[in-house]
Amino acid sequence: MSINWVMLSRDPNEGYVSLPNETTLFRAPYRTSFKLRPVGNPSSSVPSSNTYPGHAAAAGAAGINRPIKLDSSQGSLILSSHRLIYLPDATSSLGPSPGFLSFAAPLGNVHDAHVTQPWFGPNQWSAVIVPVVDGGLTQNDDSAGRHHPFELLLTFKDGGAFEFQDKFERIRERQQEGLQHIDELPQYEPGLMPQRQPEVLPPPADDELPPPYQPPA
Repeated sequence: MSINWVMLSRDPNEGYVSLPNETTLFRAPYRTSFKLRPVGNPSSSVPSSNTYPGHAAAAGAAGINRPIKLDSSQGSLILSSHRLIYLPDATSSLGPSPGFLSFAAPLGNVHDAHVTQPWFGPNQWSAVIVPVVDGGLTQNDDSAGRHHPFELLLTFKDGGAFEFQDKFERIRERQQEGLQHIDELPQYEPGLMPQRQPEVLPPPADDELPPPYQPPA
């Protein structure tokens, strides 16, 4: 999981610059909202030590820390073959959290994903996200250096939650199958590799020999 590391595209229809071999699998309706909180700290009042380094250009100066609580009332949610991406809408009336330009999480860092249907209001999708190294959200590490996880909550105001979950589960299953296939491959052991013997060709027969040399007259 990383903050403000997504390369933004000049094409508003694309939204982001894809990684090598990355394809877009799903785009949620534009009014999808975003909420990110540390796991075990649901309060909106987060201690000031819980910060992430804001994007220098957005912060106005390098080194300025931003609160770890991130919100956006609407934006673009994208599921690709590699990542989960969210691009907040800076022009909305409520606006995203200050300095929040983009969010991305490798699919392998997304756990316990599921859809909930509140009695009132639109469907929601939640998951536990593990930060990546140098992704901007590892200041909550414990004494052993383990990255403190975060809870992500997406609200699909215009629908699409179940379709998103279905495509997410499919791509995750394909990734798991690929990892399992790699684990089942035999390990290389130098002593067990057959040695190729050099091929010895038989001498040519008499009728295959080239004609004797004849000096020029």
